[in-house]
Amino acid sequence: MIRLGLRLAVSGGREAVVRLVIVAAAVGIGVGLLLTVIAAVNAVGVQNDRYAWLDTGAPAASAPVQGVVGVVRQHGRAASGGATTATSRDPLWLLFTTDAFDGQTIYRADAAATGPASPVPPGIPRDPGPGQYYISPALSSLLRSAPADELADRYPGHQAGLIGQAGLPSPDSLVIVVGRSAAVMSHLPGAAAVTSFNTTPPSGCGNSCQIRGGLTPKGIDFILSVVGLALLLPVLIFIGTATRLSAARREQRFAAMRLVGATPGQVSLIAAVESAVAAVVGVAIGFGLFFLLRIPLAAIPFTGQRFYPAELSLSLPDILVVAVGVPLAAAVAARLALRRVNISPLGVTRRVTPARLRAWRVLPLLAGLADLGFVVVHGKPASPAGQVLVFVSGFALIMIGLVIAGPWLTMAGARVLVRRASRPGALIAARRLADDPRAAFRAVSGLVLALFIFTVAAALLATQNTEPPFVADGAAANNILVDQFSNITVVSSGNQVAVGSAPPPSPAVLTRLRHISGVQSIVEVRADPGLTIISTQLQGQDIPAAVVSCAQLASVPGLGRCPAGAAAAKVPASLTDVGGNLADFTWPAADVPARRLDSLPLGSLDVATNGSQPAIEQARTILENAYPTGTGSPPPPRTVGEYNAVGNGADNAYQQLADVVILTSLAVAGCTLAVSVAGGLADRKRPFSLLRLTGARLGMLRRVIVLESAVPLLAVATVAIGIGFAASAMYATTEMHLSLAAPGAAYFVLTLAGIVLALGLIAATFPLLRRITGPETARSE
Repeated sequence: MIRLGLRLAVSGGREAVVRLVIVAAAVGIGVGLLLTVIAAVNAVGVQNDRYAWLDTGAPAASAPVQGVVGVVRQHGRAASGGATTATSRDPLWLLFTTDAFDGQTIYRADAAATGPASPVPPGIPRDPGPGQYYISPALSSLLRSAPADELADRYPGHQAGLIGQAGLPSPDSLVIVVGRSAAVMSHLPGAAAVTSFNTTPPSGCGNSCQIRGGLTPKGIDFILSVVGLALLLPVLIFIGTATRLSAARREQRFAAMRLVGATPGQVSLIAAVESAVAAVVGVAIGFGLFFLLRIPLAAIPFTGQRFYPAELSLSLPDILVVAVGVPLAAAVAARLALRRVNISPLGVTRRVTPARLRAWRVLPLLAGLADLGFVVVHGKPASPAGQVLVFVSGFALIMIGLVIAGPWLTMAGARVLVRRASRPGALIAARRLADDPRAAFRAVSGLVLALFIFTVAAALLATQNTEPPFVADGAAANNILVDQFSNITVVSSGNQVAVGSAPPPSPAVLTRLRHISGVQSIVEVRADPGLTIISTQLQGQDIPAAVVSCAQLASVPGLGRCPAGAAAAKVPASLTDVGGNLADFTWPAADVPARRLDSLPLGSLDVATNGSQPAIEQARTILENAYPTGTGSPPPPRTVGEYNAVGNGADNAYQQLADVVILTSLAVAGCTLAVSVAGGLADRKRPFSLLRLTGARLGMLRRVIVLESAVPLLAVATVAIGIGFAASAMYATTEMHLSLAAPGAAYFVLTLAGIVLALGLIAATFPLLRRITGPETARSE
């Protein structure tokens, strides 16, 4: 029987070959998508692991970073180091800071070896000596293309080599390891003597790590959950649809075999072999597509950054599950499909009408809504893992519930169609839908899930965009370069004050800044311990205050203005703590005489520019050289606009992820619909040919085809979109603490366009309808 099944699969005539090719191609596309999703999940974890060493030397509140020994100096004070797991006798002095260029973050590590056994950062052959640095390929290219006074002058010395892949999260990562002397490093605030590099990725260190990049546990769980729900389920549905192509035609042939004496077991074995052959060929095609497209797919910024092609890899269990599971699932599906084919004692073929669908199918859908509703009423779990679990389970139940309830909703739509039908085409379509609503819904199930995913993403992104700016806005304020030095300290009264930590800029530094084309003015914000808080209508809360000269403030309209007659004003200690447009805001006067103002320590240095990249980067280079690594606070000089981008970076990354998921799910839905339409053509040949022989017009048959797809699509899609908005509203209330905002007109236009394109794809089969329903088809059947 196995040999006969193989022969029928590959030598059963032209129809069998065409069927084999179509099924194999469809399964191949589905397997290629499935492998890509699995590899992307693996790549996210690998990429995140490479951020681990960037957290070396950052003491944690409850889980000390591995390898920190001796004394860790922070802001001039000694602090006890964490536990060590290394045995190196020669520690490495290490200080991590961040830099910026054109809105991109540069990770900088200043390092000084104390002996030949000092640990070496990953990706480089040895520790750099004083005057040397190792650099990532992307940053090396940037150094060559940018003028020296905008970037290269920040890193004295010469390039000793490139950092390899082991030390870089992404091909686009900007990383530099600068060599310093141990004598200098031992006196830099924030430097740590380490004997090994941290190996705990950001996803495994909880909330206690000073994460300099990568995804937190909640972030990576969220991304992997979104991938699993929004991509894997539609892909699996597509593969399942592909393996059922021409199911009706195979049932008729197997029924004929039963008539000539084949046993049910023999027919089942032949069906399983025939389906498995097509699935095996499709799996091979899928693996080929995956390896062929892996390099261009690595360029998709799934997490906001590109992957290395090697990171899009598959483990042995992944390969075995797909290579064995897909053909096995195809064989099982073929066996289950035969439950509708029986032979009576007289040897007459009869088709068994499926059992009537029951309303219990909507229970998983309601359970998913109830899960999210419970969180709204009783609050979300305290732990990030618990939050991810409760929301993922709710959305998973809703998506699975849509698939389970889809046939029942299709049957309900067919009943409405019957009541309103006034033409034969509508009655025929309603009868076919009622006879097998599962098959009718299966064709549009992928598109229904894609519409649900699109609705949730569009609604949540629209809600996210209603939040106020993270920092001050306005064109003038966004172009101000801020070098922040003050630290916030709680005094005995419980109030917070800004404590300055840097000396005033030298006349030479001020002169160089003013000579930059595009620099308009400079404001020196002074930290005064005598000032506690300032109440702002912009932020709606009290924040630590500093003091500024009104003469300097008047030269920068984007920072607000002083009261009439005031010599100094109280302003926020950091512009990054203020939301709203500052241009027309009047700050309260400060009772600080001019002679005392000049003696106060520098809290921040604000350089107003015209917004051009050369002006911003030249000023940033001068400031970093004037206040080098280890003096002041860790953040590099950034414009207010760049602070805004950094503060909203996670939201932007999630929006990018949403775009990838939406496009992918829509593409998969289109493939599912196309495969279903192709299979439907073969299944409709005989009944439609007989209808034409009895006098049915071609136009009526076209209406039947459209109604058979439009009814389940519109009925279930309407429910999916409504539930998508309801689930989004509950998520926004509990997780984002915002009221749901309606998406823009683009969402409604794209949704309508997607439905119209789906119906257009169905209408594209009309030219073939005349050819496959002629009298010769009925005779050959």
